[in-house]
Amino acid sequence: MKKILLFLSVLLLVAGCASKRYTKKAAKFEEAGLYEDAAEYYYQAVKKKDSNVDAKLGLRKNGQLALDRKLADFTSAYKQSDYKKAVYNYIDAEKYYNKIEAVNVNLDFPEYHKEYYAEAKSDYLNKKYADGVDKLNREDFSAALVVLEEMKGIDANYKDVKELYITAKYEPMYRDANQYLETELYRKAYYTFETIIKGAGSYKQSVALKDEAQEKGTITILVTDLSYTNHRYRETAGKITSDLKGKLSELNNPFLKIIDPSSLNVNIYQNGQMNMKAANLAGIKSVLSGSVTSVSSINGKLNKSEKRGYLKVVTKTKNKEGEEVTTVKYHKTTYMEYQQANKANLALNFKLVSTEDNSVMVSDMISNNNSDKIHYATFGGDKKKLIPGYWKYKDRNSNSDVKKDNKSDINKLQNLLKADKSIKSAQTLLKELMNNSVNKMTKKVDKYNPEN
Repeated sequence: MKKILLFLSVLLLVAGCASKRYTKKAAKFEEAGLYEDAAEYYYQAVKKKDSNVDAKLGLRKNGQLALDRKLADFTSAYKQSDYKKAVYNYIDAEKYYNKIEAVNVNLDFPEYHKEYYAEAKSDYLNKKYADGVDKLNREDFSAALVVLEEMKGIDANYKDVKELYITAKYEPMYRDANQYLETELYRKAYYTFETIIKGAGSYKQSVALKDEAQEKGTITILVTDLSYTNHRYRETAGKITSDLKGKLSELNNPFLKIIDPSSLNVNIYQNGQMNMKAANLAGIKSVLSGSVTSVSSINGKLNKSEKRGYLKVVTKTKNKEGEEVTTVKYHKTTYMEYQQANKANLALNFKLVSTEDNSVMVSDMISNNNSDKIHYATFGGDKKKLIPGYWKYKDRNSNSDVKKDNKSDINKLQNLLKADKSIKSAQTLLKELMNNSVNKMTKKVDKYNPEN
């Protein structure tokens, strides 16, 4: 709670400082007679700190001057019967008034301007309306859309502008979607109708036609059990088949439907083989099949070896003169190093075949390897003092003794002492390959689009 209060205090302090800076800048612009710039800085100061009285007073004074200029521009355009300019000048003035009012500073906006605006708007929109309707009648939809978008921005509730706008924007899409439907581009039709429905609701027959496009474009798939080239691969093939059916069923693809063989009322097999004509008549548009051709998972042996090194003991003492003397001694010792590597392999092929003409819609061969390994060291003593090296005799020195007392070699050994000792089993590695293969197969089928 204290931290939150402190944080809020800091925020208020920062905001207060910023508000003061903006107020000072505003005052300089005000002195120079640049009241619009002054008003903007006073506005920023009030936004930073609502209790800044000087900024509010400055904003009221200079904001009123800025608003008066905008209203003068509106009045001038109105008197000259330039109703387009008058409309946009009024909108600009009203927007500015609302902006200042939002920070609790009230400006004077004479009521009679609203009457002038209503007259100017009525005249301007009447002409724009006639122009928009004319363009719609001539089926110049893009030009009509420009006119109607402008009208919506000025007054969205003017006459039937909302309905006309929908027609101008979505009628061309609707016609395109119907053309896609007629030319059997069902996916394009579906997604175009979907866009129309999102923007215009049930425009004409969009909902029914979208459903028709989905129904005609849907590919029903029968997933057969993956075969295997070796009996030892049977379990893996079965697991992949099961996972594949699940993944395909979870796809958010409106054009794919997985068929459960148990739901079929007819026998689509003949002499143990798939009868494609029978499958097609049963409502199956495609058959997904495949074969597992290679599976291996090997847990490597944990190899351990004794390594020779030294315990480096550093002692600091003071001599008779009081000077610090550093003494380094090396004590021969041993530590253990361990290494292991596990690996797995999986290879399979699959294809999606049309029951209508036996054409291959999707096919691929997947072959992947996966591995994990460990390499670490253990030591029962003080690890921080251990350095790598070699010694021939533990109880006496030899010319072949080596002390690798350097940063690089020590860091390598320390990393081995800190290294992860866990390793993925070969079965885990194989499972990852299976999941990866199922994901690849699913993605390939999901991305298939006969219209591309």
